[in-house]
This record gives sequence, structure tokens and C-alpha cells, in this order.
Amino acid sequence: MASLQQSRLTLVSGPVKSGKSKWAEQILQDYSNVTYVATLFSDKEDINWLDRISKHKQRRPSSWKLIENIIDLNSLFAGISSNEPILIDSLGGIILKYLNYNDYEWTAIESQFLRLVQTFTNHIVLVIEEVGWGISPPTIEANLFRDRLGELVHKLEYIAHDSWLVLHGRAINLTDIGSTILL
Repeated sequence: MASLQQSRLTLVSGPVKSGKSKWAEQILQDYSNVTYVATLFSDKEDINWLDRISKHKQRRPSSWKLIENIIDLNSLFAGISSNEPILIDSLGGIILKYLNYNDYEWTAIESQFLRLVQTFTNHIVLVIEEVGWGISPPTIEANLFRDRLGELVHKLEYIAHDSWLVLHGRAINLTDIGSTILL
């Protein structure tokens, strides 16, 4: 299925503190010119979140370019050279940015993102939060987040070259051991 795209898309998913970001960084460790896209904004009041961000920054090579607080997806991809691999950490930050959009607006954003990913001419590693393995969230917003994330991941999986699930610090290659379910 990867032949549908020009880029090489690698998905890395897992629960919180599983090691998914670290694994995504290891996939691109041989590149010196990676563009690292941090999609979640930092709350300057949350010391634990700031500590997590600091650890991520210390772990990455200093030659990697960092983009934070993306304004829109078009400008994100337009500003990255085609010879630079991208690590996007994480898909949930993109979903969250557009959570207040209605279904029609969200579908346009989702289609735009899929098109940009498919036409990018270098390697993209996309970190994805695993949600929905437990009880259903009690709020409308949390259910919307879970549903949009799950639906977009299915679409990305269809065009991905590789897919990894990271659990307990172990990376499992889903591409090698799994079968794709058609949409």
C-alpha cells in the first residue's frame, strides 16, 4: 500500500511513557538535518510537562531543527526542505488544535493533512498517542478527540510504509506481524 505515496511515512504509536518518542528519534538517528515538530504547546505552569519537554530536548541532536506551536499545516510543510526528514511529535497535538472545528471543517483539515503527508518527498516519522483502550471518556470533547484520532490513524495506516507499536520500552513492528484492515 505504500506505493500510493511519494514520501516514506512511519507511524509510531503507544501509550503515555511507553518510549514512543524515543523510538521515533532512534529511527531518524542517522540524519543530521531532521526537522522536529512539537505539536503540543507547553503550559508554563505545569512543572512536570516542562520537565518532560526538557528531557526530549536534551535527548535530540543539536543539529535537528525544532518547530513548536505550528500555526497551520500548509505553512508547516511549506517551510521544510524536501531533503529534511520530519519527526512530528505528536498527532494528538494536531487533533487538539482543531478539536473545536465542526465535522465539515475537520474533514477539510484531515484531507489536507493526508494530502500533505502523501506528497512530502522525504521520510516522515509520526508519533501517535494510543487512546481508547479503556473506558469511554465522560466528556463530549474527549470522545471527539478519541474518535478523530482513531479515524485519522486508520487513514494514515493505509498509506504508511512502516507502523510500530511501542509498549513498555519495546517496539513491535506491526507492518511485519499484522494485516491491514481495509476501510
